[in-house]
Amino acid sequence: MSARVAFLSVVFLTIPVLSQQSTMNQRVPGGNWSPTIVKPEPPRDLNSPAFRLKAINQDAQELSALSASLQSDLLQLRKGLLTKDLTPNLKKMERLAKKLRQEVSP
Repeated sequence: MSARVAFLSVVFLTIPVLSQQSTMNQRVPGGNWSPTIVKPEPPRDLNSPAFRLKAINQDAQELSALSASLQSDLLQLRKGLLTKDLTPNLKKMERLAKKLRQEVSP
């Protein structure tokens, strides 16, 4: 009988120990490195004159469209009606104008 109790106690004590063994090396992503060749993307030249000119032109067109839309909002304001887009559009116009001033100045 004592041999049976000793055997069962050894079995019941080893089962939790075996279940707690780590298998992290199997679960860690990137643990299996494969020899792949990664080709880097060529750097973009963001200071090229063509890129700057395109950005300036795009900002100027956006500022012009925003200015045209603000004209009707300002006419509504004169009549006493405040549109909900007026304040964000004015702030956006201010930011665009500042950005254009910085881009145009050398």
